[in-house]
Amino acid sequence: MGKAIALLITVVLAGHIVTVTLLLGGRGSGGASGGARFESGDPDGARLLEAIAALRKDVDSLSNQVARRPAPVAAAGGAPGPAPADESALAARLDQVIERLDALEKSLATIRDVNEELAVARLREKREEQFRSEDGYTVADELLEEKKYALGANGILTFLDAHPDDPDARDLMRKARDAFLRAGYGEKALWLQGEIMSRYPEHRGADLYGLAMMEKQLRKFDDAMRHIEESIELASRDQDRMNRMFYRAYLIHQRDGDEAGLAAYREVERVATTAGIRTPAEEAGKRAKQIEERLAGQ
Repeated sequence: MGKAIALLITVVLAGHIVTVTLLLGGRGSGGASGGARFESGDPDGARLLEAIAALRKDVDSLSNQVARRPAPVAAAGGAPGPAPADESALAARLDQVIERLDALEKSLATIRDVNEELAVARLREKREEQFRSEDGYTVADELLEEKKYALGANGILTFLDAHPDDPDARDLMRKARDAFLRAGYGEKALWLQGEIMSRYPEHRGADLYGLAMMEKQLRKFDDAMRHIEESIELASRDQDRMNRMFYRAYLIHQRDGDEAGLAAYREVERVATTAGIRTPAEEAGKRAKQIEERLAGQ
């Protein structure tokens, strides 16, 4: 058989066999992580393993035939001699083996993809079972510590779905809300804040304050302004009212600029001083002075 055909057999079969080996994860009966794994009693897996064994025999047979073939005798004048009569038959057999290897690779790749999807589904099912257990919130906490914020937040919600009367439900909902924010799911965080407010209406004033802060972070200034105004009206303590007024002044400054912010901070300073609430009065006065200095330097 010609050297070109022999080399072709060696290279092509080697390449295909490496691919199949990788898809199998290095072991014909199961494989390491990432390879195609066959469940016990899986008829498709059994057929594939039988096909692999048959192909190995064919490859060994072809290799032996190539190794036993004498080199072609050169004709007079140095021209190559005639090819052996059975060279075309060996080449055709090589084509058949390659076709079978191609089909085998595709089958193994399909099994690998399906197995990966099943593994993800099983992991999701296992996690949901953990989240719904009596201490499922601790599993979610571990994910939050690993900075898997969205997964941890959804874990908390799954736990609360199974344990709606948990005494720490409000704190857990707020933790999940903050995790959604950190994960970049602002709208889901806003939705959860709305759920908190619906479930615990007695905390509406404070929750409106928190909602306004979230909306400012998401650059929903008009919504934030509307909710901080309502939060101020619901304040039952002067300290809370002054803190919320200060945040309103901050929102006005962010949304409307220096002159509007200056007026808002001076109002907070005046009202807080009259009420004897020192810290907001001093902080508002400091902010107002900074704005005045900036405006004077323009």
